[in-house]
Amino acid sequence: MDIDATPEGKLFDRLERDQFDSSRAGAPWAVAGAVLTSQGALLRDLRSGRRLGAYLASLTAATLLFSAAYGAILGLFQPGLQTLFAAAKMPIVVLGTALLCTPTFYVFNSILGSRLTPAQTLGIVLFLAASASLVLVAFAPIAWLFTVSSGGPGFLTGLHVAIFLVAALYGFRSLDVGRRYLNFVDATQVAVNAKVLFLWFLLVLVVALQMAYYFRPLLLPGPFHLGERGLFLDVLLR
Repeated sequence: MDIDATPEGKLFDRLERDQFDSSRAGAPWAVAGAVLTSQGALLRDLRSGRRLGAYLASLTAATLLFSAAYGAILGLFQPGLQTLFAAAKMPIVVLGTALLCTPTFYVFNSILGSRLTPAQTLGIVLFLAASASLVLVAFAPIAWLFTVSSGGPGFLTGLHVAIFLVAALYGFRSLDVGRRYLNFVDATQVAVNAKVLFLWFLLVLVVALQMAYYFRPLLLPGPFHLGERGLFLDVLLR
């Protein structure tokens, strides 16, 4: 496959040279490593459907584990039961957002010509979720320091929101690179439409904020679920 010398061409060349043993697709730690260092090989396997079930299970497990670890860091602001609550709620927010937004991603891309199956589409969305969860874990030591050493929930809320935003943007960037690469690998179809991806990512942010609002509190002590209705905009406006 001919690849030019432009920055995008060099990126595609690197992704083309990525290697990952698909027999390890059932190992969450190995797949998490592939999300970081062998995205090209992982995306090719998702596109071809090779060991798709194993990839879906591993990406789900990695997202659950890493987001739960970060949730536990959040809960350390009020050690005890709140630590367990936050560790359980963070995967609900991250993975729940991914699952809720997958049908929209699949339908609109299919309308615009994508031939990805629902399972392949779920794999692409979980690729974003796992990428974001890995960034959360990368920030975990810094988040832990400020969580256990500072006393103001206002500052910590701002810190964690900033970390979540960085993680989400990294996930979006990873998926955008994956979109361009998949379209390069098979030029006969647009696997993921660029405009759909951008608008869908905005939807993901809104859904994630609403999920976090609905399953509050994450920092302060309280029950697992308040059962209160409302919009996350209520907090932002206040």
